[in-house]
This record gives sequence, C-alpha cells and structure tokens, in this order.
Amino acid sequence: MTEMETSELIRRLQRLQSQLYEMANDLGNLTDPEIVAVSEEADRLIIQLQRLRKEESDVRKLNNEYPVRLY
Repeated sequence: MTEMETSELIRRLQRLQSQLYEMANDLGNLTDPEIVAVSEEADRLIIQLQRLRKEESDVRKLNNEYPVRLY
C-alpha cells in the first residue's frame, strides 16, 4: 500500500470519527443500529491501518532498516 493510500485510509477514518460524534450527539443512543454500523466500519479501517503498519515494520526489519536513535 502506498503512502497515498495510507493517507486516504486515515482521512476516511477521521471522517467516520466526526460522523460518529455527530450521530452520538443527535441520537443520544450509542447502541443505535446506525451508530453501530458506522463504528464497525471505523473498526475495520483501524484494523486495516494496523495491519499495514505491521507489514511496513516487518519489511523494514527484513531490510535491516531500523530507525536511528540518538541518545
């Protein structure tokens, strides 16, 4: 996945978070099926981003690309 695709996933997640906030304020019931559906979509995006970051980390380890730490 490219940096652009990662950025798009993050933007989609931010939009869903805003949508959830507004829906929670409007509906007042966090167990409303509409809120649950949007929350589940946000969960899927979070998992997708976590997997992507793990894959990127694994690739860096395989290529011996460790971050430089200055102490």
